[in-house]
Parts: sequence; structure tokens; C-alpha cells
Amino acid sequence: MNNRIIGPVEIVMGEKDSRTPFSTSLLIRGKEDSTLIDCGGGPSVYTYLLQQSIRQIYVTHYHPDHIGGLPLFTQSQLITNPYDYWRLSNPAEMAENSPFDLRKSVSRQINAGRKGKPQLIYPYNQEIDMSGTNVIMIHAPGHCEGFCCPYFPDLGIVLVGDFDLTSFGPWYFSPDSSIDLFIQSARSMLEVDAEVYITSHQKGMVSKAEYRERIEPYLDVIERREEKIRQLVRNGCPPAELIWQDVFFYRKHLDQQPAFLWMELMGLSKHLKRMIKHGESFEDYFDQFVTVHQLREEFIDCFREPAFTGSALPVSQK
Repeated sequence: MNNRIIGPVEIVMGEKDSRTPFSTSLLIRGKEDSTLIDCGGGPSVYTYLLQQSIRQIYVTHYHPDHIGGLPLFTQSQLITNPYDYWRLSNPAEMAENSPFDLRKSVSRQINAGRKGKPQLIYPYNQEIDMSGTNVIMIHAPGHCEGFCCPYFPDLGIVLVGDFDLTSFGPWYFSPDSSIDLFIQSARSMLEVDAEVYITSHQKGMVSKAEYRERIEPYLDVIERREEKIRQLVRNGCPPAELIWQDVFFYRKHLDQQPAFLWMELMGLSKHLKRMIKHGESFEDYFDQFVTVHQLREEFIDCFREPAFTGSALPVSQK
């Protein structure tokens, strides 16, 4: 495989240039074993990684494109964040809380292949020794509530993950996604003392200067989406028809992929709630939207308490 290597860190691109449903992983090589961050690269990537003596796998968050290969790594220790511990420990609950066909499938695989629970919970914002390399899992909620960005302070590397700078724009369609937190967290990555920024999808590796240049146009997609929704509502678009207005996905894609239809519904719901929060009088419209599409309002924003707070793993010794 033609992967880039920075010190002990190998940037393992997923299949199809890490386009969804695949993602980029980081392989950290130590003297005796290796550590993997995220595991969603696709079959050919898994074949390669299974040869690398991976002792432990850290997952940045629970989304299927980042955990799809976990059932294959039965000898590796699975370590997750305090929010996603419950989701990965109880795949039935994760499937129940989402109609995504892909997520249900992955949940069943985890349940069958790993017999349930992650073995450990990692702490946020503290140094962790991963196969001899210092890593800090920076909590960066928004994409989902447990999402984090692994930062390598001694190497000047940060995996910004799903702040991926793609032309599609930001993804915030999970029940535990937050648009405002997404914006805040994506911008906060500029405060990290790193020169190499790695995305989980498509872009791969960019400099800090390029991330700085691209992040605002990337986040501007959010405001363009919201303005389009605002004008549609003000111009009388019926709630039943709002999903067919190409806000996130083209109609032909919605007809082909039920998961895209659900993401359209989630995105529209979150924007409507955000506009209400920011002063728009769209309460009645939102209620009609929820009713006509048979949505559970409590599912649109579904957050939970972390399973653990504190230092769950020993910090590295410098």
C-alpha cells in the first residue's frame, strides 16, 4: 500500500480515497506492537492491517465508516470514548435509535464478532501512551457528542477526522449531532500546535495553512443550507415537500438510498430547531414537519451522559 509515514505514524487511506462508507486510519508502530486509530478502511485495508500486530484499537467515534472492520480484529483491545462506550456496548440500543440500514448491519457485526463491550474507556484531553507515542484525544463534539481529534504533540500531527473539508460540507445528521458545536469544534482545531492536519475522508493530509484557508468556506456550507431552508419556509413550501428541495442530497439519491432520506430529514430538523433557537418563528412549521414525517422529536436531539469522567488510562511518561 502507498501510505504516507511520519515517524511512527502511518496514514492508512481507506478504499476509494476514503470516501464514505470508508475512512482513513492511523497506524502507530511501536517496538513490540502497534496501535490503530479507527478501523473503517474497507476489505483490502483490513487485510493489510491484520498483518500488523495491532494490540489495541482506539475509535474516535461510533459511526459505521470508522468501525466497520472491528469484528475482524478479535485479538485487539477495543478502546472507546466515554460517550460511545454505551453505544458500542449495546449494539441493539444503537440500532434501535437509528433507522440507518448500514448502522444496524454494523451493530449486528460488532455484537457477533466482538461479543459486545469495549474493554476500556479513554480520557479526553490527556496524554495517552499508544505503543510508545504520546497522543491526546481532543474532545471535539458536534459531528457527534463523543467525537474527538487525536493529536500527536511530539510530531505536530492532528487527525481532524470528519472536519474533512469536502465539497459536500459538514455532516451533522446523527441524533447526537450539534450544528453549533460542529462549527465551534472545527474552528478550535486551529488552536492546536500542529502543522499536519489529516482528514478522515478524501482530502487526506493538508498543512495548517491549508486547513485555515479551507475551514471557513467549508463551514459556510452550513449557512447556505440554512438560508435555503429559511427561504423555502417563508415562501410557503409545505412541510411534506421540504425533503425534496435538494438541500443536502439530490432527489435521485434520496429515491435510491433510504439512509440519505433519513439524513435529509435529520438535517432539516436540526436546522429548523437551530433557526427557532436563533429567533425565527418556525415553531408551528417544525411541529407540522415532525408530524407529517412521523418523526420522534426526542430522537432528533438525543444526548446522554458520559459513562466515565477522569483518567481511565495511564498517561505516558516523558
